[in-house]
Amino acid sequence: MFRSWGYSEADISFLIAEFEKQAYERYISGEYTLGKLNKDGQRISIRIELPRRDQEGTVSFETGWMVYPNGKIKLITPYADD
Repeated sequence: MFRSWGYSEADISFLIAEFEKQAYERYISGEYTLGKLNKDGQRISIRIELPRRDQEGTVSFETGWMVYPNGKIKLITPYADD
């Protein structure tokens, strides 16, 4: 998926930082969708937007996160629907 948008292994640090930055900003501002709640925590979906590296424009896709009882969030599964 990321290769098709022009990203390579050299971009991993950028992608991790960008996911974390956007997710934190959207989580704090309430821009997420609630998912399943179970003993492990609350699942939420957060939309991430990245610039394409292979052409003009951006891609936007939902990412899955777990909110733990201490309030921290952790990426559990990215998936695309661009």
